[in-house]
Amino acid sequence: MRLREPTPLAGVRDIDRQLADQIVRYETSVRDPGTDTGPLWLSALMVSIALGKGQVCLPLSMGLSVPAGLSDQWQASGVDELVSVLARCHTVFNTASGADYARQPLVLDGTNLYLARYYFYQQSLLEFLQQRLQHGVTEAADDTTLTAILQPLFPSTDGVDWQKVAAATACTQRLAVITGGPGTGKTTTVTRLLSALLSVNPDLSVALAAPTGKAAARMTESIRNARLKASAGALPYAERIPDESFTLHRLLGWTPRGFRYNRERSLPFDCVVVDEASMVDLPMMHHLFAALAPHARLILLGDRDQLASVEAGSVLADLCDAGTQHGPSLEFAQRLSGLTGYDLMPFAEAAERPIQNAVAQLRVSHRFDANSGIGQLAQAVNSSNLSAAAQAFQRFSDIEYFALQQDSRNPWWTDRRFQDRIVQGHAAYCAAVQQQMNNPQQAQAVLDAFNEFQVLVALRQSVYGVTVVNQRIEQLLQSKGLLNTPQMAGNAMNQGSGAWYAGRPVMINRNDYDLGLFNGDIGIALMAADGSGQLKVAFPASDGSVRWLLPSRLPEHETAFAMTVHKSQGSEFTELCLLLPDQWQSVITRELIYTAITRARERFCLFTSDACWQQGLITRVQRASGLRDALWGARQA
Repeated sequence: MRLREPTPLAGVRDIDRQLADQIVRYETSVRDPGTDTGPLWLSALMVSIALGKGQVCLPLSMGLSVPAGLSDQWQASGVDELVSVLARCHTVFNTASGADYARQPLVLDGTNLYLARYYFYQQSLLEFLQQRLQHGVTEAADDTTLTAILQPLFPSTDGVDWQKVAAATACTQRLAVITGGPGTGKTTTVTRLLSALLSVNPDLSVALAAPTGKAAARMTESIRNARLKASAGALPYAERIPDESFTLHRLLGWTPRGFRYNRERSLPFDCVVVDEASMVDLPMMHHLFAALAPHARLILLGDRDQLASVEAGSVLADLCDAGTQHGPSLEFAQRLSGLTGYDLMPFAEAAERPIQNAVAQLRVSHRFDANSGIGQLAQAVNSSNLSAAAQAFQRFSDIEYFALQQDSRNPWWTDRRFQDRIVQGHAAYCAAVQQQMNNPQQAQAVLDAFNEFQVLVALRQSVYGVTVVNQRIEQLLQSKGLLNTPQMAGNAMNQGSGAWYAGRPVMINRNDYDLGLFNGDIGIALMAADGSGQLKVAFPASDGSVRWLLPSRLPEHETAFAMTVHKSQGSEFTELCLLLPDQWQSVITRELIYTAITRARERFCLFTSDACWQQGLITRVQRASGLRDALWGARQA
């Protein structure tokens, strides 16, 4: 089959085409030039496209959704025939062949096609997981001692205390995955859990980590607050619980040549706790497991229903088999019952899978009760229940829905309801900025006020994208006299990514380890507190103070009156406004909407069209990988 000259194709990147072309060149260099390479070319193209969408592999059994413009170049064939064709290619390593891997760029594993690097990331991670699941902890207290330690940390309550169950699970495993929605107490649980582990072994060395600097800082703050709230003597060894956390890159010692800590050089910690684990992609999770000492514990915290990582993989969802409720094995449920004092046998499963005893789900929200619209809406969205979501908007006052009209003559930024919400939401923040201009020592008050309200969007580009939305919000606040943006301030400093003015919030987009700034950190341009009269950017420091940096020193950044839902992960805001486009796009899924809703603590409002909202609620993120099936068993079609 002869391929036509390259033409632009929707959904196909240059790198996708180049990869497919290169693989075909490798193939034809060792085979008869007349060989039909069309199936190989398109399969390689589709693997690259799938990877760009976060998929670890291309599941041939699910069929190929061929980009428009290529349908006449693809001879439709059954899965068996396609697998047979690919298995004969020199550039494809067939795991069923029994042969040794010979550096082929593609790997065929059953009916899943991988780029080789991601196949071996997945297999290596699976091996690490199986090793940890098969071997228990090496320094565990006996169950009688552990029961006595857990009891004062988790006093008896009505019903099952799932936090205590999660702590007991983690105390008995080298790998523990603690998952739960907003307000279920993941940080509280891990703080008491660490106290229990330190009670068993006071010399235990602990490291706290998260995927981003923002998530790491929030984890530190949450654990510090949990320690402060504990009554005297109620949290043994509290002083040994770390009050500093790392980004995963910093924990593993990233350098341009690779990670300092790896399979040959283990991390010097007995216990590693990773928060916001849903954001960790497959390659990073592989590097983390590879760097753990054989005896070390790993505790992963996260919400399995949130958005997965930006890069390839959905490891936390795979570990938890998200979308399906599981319980411990019968034997382990009996042991947990003894440790906690609760009858957990009704929650046990007859099936025997090692992974099920490592996963603990927190099932009770302490932030959202039956009178919380945010909690009810999040639950409805998470089950794609359109009717329940509509009823929640009608019943509760802390959530609001505003239908945007699909009218090009009246774009969203002219909607008075949206304008009113922005002005009301940022009024206290803008007032705090004006007060700080007269009293530069009040920078912390401005930082606190900014966290009271946030706008989230789904897209980066288009009129609903983050850049345009930020520009419109700036213009609105200026027109209302709430901020002196560059159009009104004659001495504004112009930098590469925007004009500087007092009150401009910025989000860092690239880690800078020298400055201690990380992707997702937010700072605000204010009058410097040193009396210099300069405009500097104030960032919250890990010790509760304020750091000041000149705008010219900042790494890549952007204005942050609005941010994408992906960038908001690891954050919480008192009030939140989600702006979705009038036309649905594939990035808008129930996971994205759920993540946005659960960033709000007290109030949530939504601006979108009915069509976009309804389609988003019934669309799920589908990320193909062999990890979930290997851990939990293949699903029935």
